[in-house]
Amino acid sequence: MVNRAAPSRESAEKPAHRFRNSLGDPRMALFAPRVTARLLQGVFALIFLAATILLLFIELHTVLSLRYLTGGVLIAAATAAVFLPAMNGRDIKPWMVVLPGMDFLAFAIIRLESTGAATNPMVMMLTLPAIWAGLMRSWRSIAVIAVLSVAVITPDIVVLTQGRLTEPNADRAIMLIGMLPLVMILGAIAAHTMASILIDRQLALKREREQRAAAAAESERSRFLLDTVLDSLAVGVIVTDPEGELVLMNRILRESPELSADGADPWEAYKNSPAFEADGLTPLPDDESTYNRVVRGEHVSEQLLWVGPPHGRQRALSISGSPVHTATGEHIANVIIITEVTDYLQALKAKDAFIGTVSHELRTPLTTVTGVLEVFEEHIDELPSALAQWLPVLQRNVMRQHVLVRDLLTAAGTRSGALLLERDTTDLGCVATEAVSALSAEAGRKNIEIVLDVHSAVGSFDPTRLSQVAENLITNAVRYTPPGGRVTVRTRTVGDELELAVSDTGVGISAADKERLFEQFFRSESARSSAIRGIGLGLAIVKAIVEAHRGRINIDSEPGEGTTVTVRLPRD
Repeated sequence: MVNRAAPSRESAEKPAHRFRNSLGDPRMALFAPRVTARLLQGVFALIFLAATILLLFIELHTVLSLRYLTGGVLIAAATAAVFLPAMNGRDIKPWMVVLPGMDFLAFAIIRLESTGAATNPMVMMLTLPAIWAGLMRSWRSIAVIAVLSVAVITPDIVVLTQGRLTEPNADRAIMLIGMLPLVMILGAIAAHTMASILIDRQLALKREREQRAAAAAESERSRFLLDTVLDSLAVGVIVTDPEGELVLMNRILRESPELSADGADPWEAYKNSPAFEADGLTPLPDDESTYNRVVRGEHVSEQLLWVGPPHGRQRALSISGSPVHTATGEHIANVIIITEVTDYLQALKAKDAFIGTVSHELRTPLTTVTGVLEVFEEHIDELPSALAQWLPVLQRNVMRQHVLVRDLLTAAGTRSGALLLERDTTDLGCVATEAVSALSAEAGRKNIEIVLDVHSAVGSFDPTRLSQVAENLITNAVRYTPPGGRVTVRTRTVGDELELAVSDTGVGISAADKERLFEQFFRSESARSSAIRGIGLGLAIVKAIVEAHRGRINIDSEPGEGTTVTVRLPRD
């Protein structure tokens, strides 16, 4: 996710500042004067005109008076002013409060002429300019309206205090004096409040739209960045929804000649392409494909498949995949990663072929040397003492070379396919005992005690292969245990399983090295720095043999606290 800096407070307030003036903060064009002023002033003028026409029939002399005519001129001037070009803008200016003020002033003059008479009901139409002043969202405007409201009722106050009104007119004047300023001020305040609420709401909606637009732009930018990154990868990437429908396929797959040949849909071609298991010959069942397994919710790690016709041009693929869940556990997608490993496997095959060839070539002279040494051993009494003392050393080194050749051949065999097993009903304890016997001399040279804790563990397995497992584990334990240490070999039956455990008091294994122990030719840094013999095949061979027996292997170790390797095999 690409992070973007949040807008500063100053930049966020720029739109608001654009509308600020001494009368308030009308930040939006919702109550622009070209709309509100013309509407309210226009309606006010029409009502005044209608009232004036009625007065012509009721009190003609009032309409023809100088004061009424003066008030009418002020109202006409205010109405004409709202149509001036200056009123076309979006902003409310301080001077615009003059226009509703002219309406109030006009009625104040008219009331001097007709106090307590037919013009009393007409003053209520001043609610419209009061509302306009409130929509300016300025307390100064409301203060102006309050002062002018008092001015409108001042003539009534004067005549009422002088007692010049009849009792009915006096009552109406008292009601007018008490209610008019209150109605005008509350009307303006109500308009002010409503304008504030509406403008704040509109600002909130605007901010929300901007945030959504920014989020959409950010999402699009992130999507573009993700697509660019995925398209630049040298491995295939597929993303599907939880039901397995395609969401994304990167370029290396979309443009793959095998998937897009003859205009084919790469996604459909991928799903329908026949695949074969690691041997390149056995068809992979549809329900065992990485795609179907991941859609079922399984996690797949480096499944090796071959695509292409058997005995033809095939490509090797290493495929991994897993479902994707949110922090709350919701299944939102599936991801499949496809890596072509054809060249890698061909290189490994060539290496294994080379190792196999070399091993076979070494085995012949080793057999000859072994035969010669056996003849020397039979006639050791006839050999010069200087030569006879070297005979055990020669035998020991030839045996090491035999073990090395055996391990090399076994390692090459594990890559070419499953190991062939010759099962027999045998006691694992006997196998362990023979392995200890074969390695006791090497342990003795380092003054390492081997403790044998053997219990009956009879089952069906390949005794030759299991002997190789036991010898490799005990050899490693002896090599990595300092002089004076102890190696414990234990066999037993646990339920339906046979168990072989080899423990030592050696140097232990770090967590980083533990992850790579079963890799062929891997040797830890401590082994290399300590010049401990070995080529890094022992545990890889052990693992291959154990898995061929459908068993499992576990390593429990901490640096400086020794190591315990436990092998468990099914009895049958």
